Amino acid sequence: MRTKLFTLIMIVSILLSACGGAATTAAPATQAPAPATQAPAQSATTSPAAAQPTTAPAVPVTMSFDAWSYGVETVADNIKKFEALNPNITINFTDSSWLQFHDTMVAAFTSGSSPDLLESSDAWLAEWASAGWLAPLDQYCPNTVAYAKDLAPYALEGMTYNGHIYGLSYYADTMDFMYNDTLLQKGGFTTPPATLDDLYNQAVQLKAKGVNQYPIIFAWSQQEGAFPEAWMSLIYAQHQGGNAFFDNNLAPVFNLPGSDAYNVSEWLRKSYAAGLIDPVSLSTAEIDQVKSMQAGSHTFTIAPQYNMAELNAPNSGNYAGQFKIALMPGPSHAGVGYVRFYAMTPEVVKAGQAYIDAACKFMDYFGGTTNGQYIVVKRWAVENGLGFAQLPLFDDPDVLAAFSKWGDVPTIKQNATLARVQEGLTPYSAQWMTYSVAEIQKGILGQESSTDMLNNMADEWNTLKGK
Repeated sequence: MRTKLFTLIMIVSILLSACGGAATTAAPATQAPAPATQAPAQSATTSPAAAQPTTAPAVPVTMSFDAWSYGVETVADNIKKFEALNPNITINFTDSSWLQFHDTMVAAFTSGSSPDLLESSDAWLAEWASAGWLAPLDQYCPNTVAYAKDLAPYALEGMTYNGHIYGLSYYADTMDFMYNDTLLQKGGFTTPPATLDDLYNQAVQLKAKGVNQYPIIFAWSQQEGAFPEAWMSLIYAQHQGGNAFFDNNLAPVFNLPGSDAYNVSEWLRKSYAAGLIDPVSLSTAEIDQVKSMQAGSHTFTIAPQYNMAELNAPNSGNYAGQFKIALMPGPSHAGVGYVRFYAMTPEVVKAGQAYIDAACKFMDYFGGTTNGQYIVVKRWAVENGLGFAQLPLFDDPDVLAAFSKWGDVPTIKQNATLARVQEGLTPYSAQWMTYSVAEIQKGILGQESSTDMLNNMADEWNTLKGK
């Protein structure tokens, strides 16, 4: 359907909050890993009552699908299974590094070589939808609205722009507070911290008893994708309701005197100065954060939930099985939830109804249901430990069995229901956050006051907003 006008850049990436992996180009028929887990006949998973079989295209259709380089063998196997069920549809799959995916796609959009289907992120939706680079899925695929009732609110909001739903998710996750229960008990505690004061006091005692030199670690390198979401999660947990960062007109409120952002900034500065937060946090990437926790060098951290499967993986270290999830320390316990989803470009609409039908079939299989089951989303959850937005999957016995190996499912579900999408997701929010992570580090290091840090961030926001 489209002619490639450029060659996608392939580089090796690390697993980020969006689950990037080693960059490869996968042919549709590559050797697959273990077959997709099939739901039992009497699965407790409920499907959207209003979801209906999507019309198959009347003629053969070939569509392009671009994704970031995570689980490419599984993606290729999912495509193979989809094509077997839909012999009139051929999917040409290309992958590229998560680190470069945003820029690669923008180059494709602006050069007239857009893919038909692609993966996207809540962080990019406002930018891409406002530019007309994505098509509102709910206007063309009727089941989109039916699926919405099953979704965690943060995920639905993250896929919605100007009142329209632009995607169906394959992965949605929360930023979680994680701790090593064995080390916590060595410090003399039986329950994890419920507030930031608790966290500070527990860390002080762990350090005093020699359990850890630095009880807390973050992956807060300026290049680390989950840094902003972890920082925002600490602030959300102190805040009741919305408008923790911006008012309803997107005017900054986080820099107001006594704001929760100010209080968290002061807490971070104090904790860092007291030697409770490892200084390497400000240059650490997620993969090193996980390894450091596995080694027992720290008791507490904040990370995307999917890391729990790795932390508690059998034979992964002396503390395998000892890592637990708690609610985010703070009065509201809210954290950031984020979503990665399948989207469709206007190229599909331009090509006509057969292509729209094929795209809707793709969406149903990959992000929705087939024969009443969330087949692909469930596969990612069971085989890879990926989080999901489809709340009925918390009742699926296979998912329960898989997640129970590394986490407490009721707490996981509670975090999902408490989670909130990032505030201020706009076409300029990514640029603002690139500026802000440097300011946050300056505040932690004491290179500028919390007030100056937050005011600088507010000024930058207003400058970008006014352009």
